[in-house]
Amino acid sequence: MQIVEDLHVARLEKRMALPVVQACGELTSMEIDLPEQDLSISAASSVSGLNILVVIDTNIMISHLDFVRSLKSETIPGVGRLALIIPWVVLQELDNLKKGKMLQHVRDKAIPAVHFIYMCLKNQDSKLWGQSMQLASQKIYGLSDENNDDRVLQCCLQYQNLFPQAVVILCTDDKNLCSKAIVSEVNAFCKADLVIALRNLNVNKRQSCVDLQQSECDTEFLKTGGDANLTAQFPTILLHLEKNLGEALSCILETEMKIAFGNLWMEILYLKPPWTLANLLQCYKKHWVAVFGHVVPRSLLATVEYLYKHLCTVPTQTADSSTAGMLLQESKKLLHAFSSRSDYNGVLPRAYAEVTKLHQTLIEVRGASVGSGQDLSEDTMVLSENAICEKMEAMTPNLQNCEEKKLHSSIHMAQENRYQEIWSVLEGVWNTVNLYSVEIFQKLDPNTIAVTSKSSFEEAFLGLQKLIAAVNDILEGIRRILSPNSTFQDIWTLYNFLISNEINSSIKFTAEELYDCVSQETYRERLSVGCCQLAQLEHTIKQCSASVHMEAKNRGWL
Repeated sequence: MQIVEDLHVARLEKRMALPVVQACGELTSMEIDLPEQDLSISAASSVSGLNILVVIDTNIMISHLDFVRSLKSETIPGVGRLALIIPWVVLQELDNLKKGKMLQHVRDKAIPAVHFIYMCLKNQDSKLWGQSMQLASQKIYGLSDENNDDRVLQCCLQYQNLFPQAVVILCTDDKNLCSKAIVSEVNAFCKADLVIALRNLNVNKRQSCVDLQQSECDTEFLKTGGDANLTAQFPTILLHLEKNLGEALSCILETEMKIAFGNLWMEILYLKPPWTLANLLQCYKKHWVAVFGHVVPRSLLATVEYLYKHLCTVPTQTADSSTAGMLLQESKKLLHAFSSRSDYNGVLPRAYAEVTKLHQTLIEVRGASVGSGQDLSEDTMVLSENAICEKMEAMTPNLQNCEEKKLHSSIHMAQENRYQEIWSVLEGVWNTVNLYSVEIFQKLDPNTIAVTSKSSFEEAFLGLQKLIAAVNDILEGIRRILSPNSTFQDIWTLYNFLISNEINSSIKFTAEELYDCVSQETYRERLSVGCCQLAQLEHTIKQCSASVHMEAKNRGWL
């Protein structure tokens, strides 16, 4: 407690009031914050697991480093995903403390704390983040720059704004800072109370008024609920679906990105953790072509799109029986596809089992509703539970299949339109090259070259060299794509030509979209035909070039 008091007094006396500047020691090169785009997630966004952000104050890093280590590495019962946040001002204070500039007696405690943070950030540990200098320099709520307590509090408020779906907790032994946090509606606990608080915390903000016991009662009621409350129960089923699906997808995402990109995976990742289900599905869509399309069938992108549309953009309160059933089926289909790849340390089988139970529960609820609302025959009344399930499943496929077909048709049409747009650009390049080559050939025709001025000849000759280089680049790019073992990396030769060459300077599609387009069988066949045509053009260009060189040499033009 003496260290806590000394740090508090140092802050009050402004001996630790440090400006937000870039040169602050070993820890200043940590640009690890999430990109600001797509971070404004509404409070109603779905959550994947128990997302908790714990902001660590300086006194905790100094006095309880072993506790911080265990908090980061060990699993706390009842808590899912957890990340530690180190405010920029804490990094500054530790940097000065380790040099003995402020409190000599804590120097030896500051050095291992600095080393611990450095190693976590160096190894890109997803469970420890640092507030960047850019974020720390942003002023919100009129908090004072001169008060480091307020800077720590400001860090908490910033992450509350960035991640409204997560619970932000301040861990500090400074009672005054705890009081400030509490009156600012930030959860704040000392080290001794934090673990207990985490165990008792319900992070699902959409169920913040319902404790865990009530949630269990709601789940049980789903199995016996009547017709009047039938529709109201689907959102509860979907909340459990989001939790289990999110936990599985987050594990799969991290595993596959590490396999694909190694230590650079966090740099390449579209949205960094902690993830909501919406974040996860956005990442899957963004990296589908380059990563996940090589792991599971590419057609499952339609499933990802469907889940994103109905779980992340439409309020679950509006879900009906058919939609809930479709979401559960599509989730099972997606998880089952990944199961052929790996069990992902046992996470995938557990999630699949839970989603299967939810599907069974939904079928039972619908079965109970039908049983109470219709005049069933005696034979129907004595059906076993399994028979009722089979009956309910038999009653819904037409509606589900209709909705599924509409969705897939819509997605297919949108994709096909996009492919046509991309292919029209490739056709435009071919037409431009073809017309340009005809013009060059006419200017360099042996029958007309005698009356062609020297300047015009030289201009046409230079144009021919550009044409040779362009056709070579296009051919190389297409041949890479058409090779039997081609991968996403092979698209870059053609894509770089398209975005950099003066032939076409208005490309509005990504390399991933181009790769997806030319991976379709129809467009791959067209590309093969185009490759043959370009090869013929290349042969003609080489003949023309040889002829022109000889003529130019004979006439002394070169």
